[in-house]
Amino acid sequence: MISEITATHERLSQLKDEFDTAGFTYDIVSVTQTTDSTGLLTDRQRQVMTGALEQGYYGTPRECSLITLADALAVSKSTASVVLHNAEETVIKEFFTESVE
Repeated sequence: MISEITATHERLSQLKDEFDTAGFTYDIVSVTQTTDSTGLLTDRQRQVMTGALEQGYYGTPRECSLITLADALAVSKSTASVVLHNAEETVIKEFFTESVE
């Protein structure tokens, strides 16, 4: 039998202990940690990244330049650049931290 279980780390540990106590044999194929992304970015970072997505900044080919994006958001080019860079860094570190460990 194959099962998928979604639970907290603490609850999974309890379940493992209960299975061991009951004498069940089992294989853990994978464990995945999810993150609530709502708190990952600041409101400003989320606003700028959403604008970048909507304007096509991340499209291939890119549909708008950093200057066009900054104008659409009514911020300077340097502000748009810094906010995007910080947001991208946060997202990339969050994504790769789990796979690197």
